[in-house]
Amino acid sequence: MNTKDDFKQIIEDMQNTKPVLHHITNYVTAGDCAGAALAAGASPVMADAVEEVAEITAGSDALVLNLGTLNAKHMDAMERAAGIAKEEGIPVILDPAGVMSSSLRLKFAIKILQAGYISIVRGNYSECRALLEQMVDGRGVDSLPMPNQGEALRIVKDLAMQYKCIVAMTGVVDYISDGKRALMINGGNPLMERITGAGCMTSSVVAACAAVADDKMTGAMLGLIIMGQAAELAAGLLEKKDGPGLFKTRLIDSIYHVVTKWNLIMDNLNPEKAN
Repeated sequence: MNTKDDFKQIIEDMQNTKPVLHHITNYVTAGDCAGAALAAGASPVMADAVEEVAEITAGSDALVLNLGTLNAKHMDAMERAAGIAKEEGIPVILDPAGVMSSSLRLKFAIKILQAGYISIVRGNYSECRALLEQMVDGRGVDSLPMPNQGEALRIVKDLAMQYKCIVAMTGVVDYISDGKRALMINGGNPLMERITGAGCMTSSVVAACAAVADDKMTGAMLGLIIMGQAAELAAGLLEKKDGPGLFKTRLIDSIYHVVTKWNLIMDNLNPEKAN
């Protein structure tokens, strides 16, 4: 596998085809996700009405399920949409926001994972650990500090094997596995922890790449790299007087610049094999 050539092809395909990403997401960051998807070159649609989700999913290239503001209506809509996506071979990205803090979220996430609906899980350390251990143990939606490398690799590999999907665990260092292969990706910036929607936007960019990638792990990996490079670029554009608010604006701009100037990615590739 020539990773650089694969990444280049995915980016070109994404720019040329503008994949449609159906989001059933939370109301806190819906606009952020749409903005990130558009900046990456995808076409976002937000629809959670039970009456239309099947039709919209069938006409999409990827489905993003975000549990951030979960309720009964959303759960029904997500299951219906995920069922259609499975039938049509459409990748489904699960963002298990806050599952470590709520039995409702955790039980629902495990339900759809066990049903085989999910292609990629994109979560932080606390969320991924909760899914693996099937235990609620947290407050809010913020992640605990990332564990050591060995523990992080164990979690992503075991979780990927357990649910037969790709697991992308994001933090100071990103870890990704399909249960067999495992990689670490350096990048990003601490300011990502000071804004709303950084993880949600990452899930959208991962979905955009996975929508056009033949190998979904390669697509997910590229999505993580795009966000990491965009965060570094955005932080570098800030002045001393600037803070998280402008960083967030710069982050959307930087996603656009990274994907439209793909050599920025090629020159800064740093995924490390960690099997």
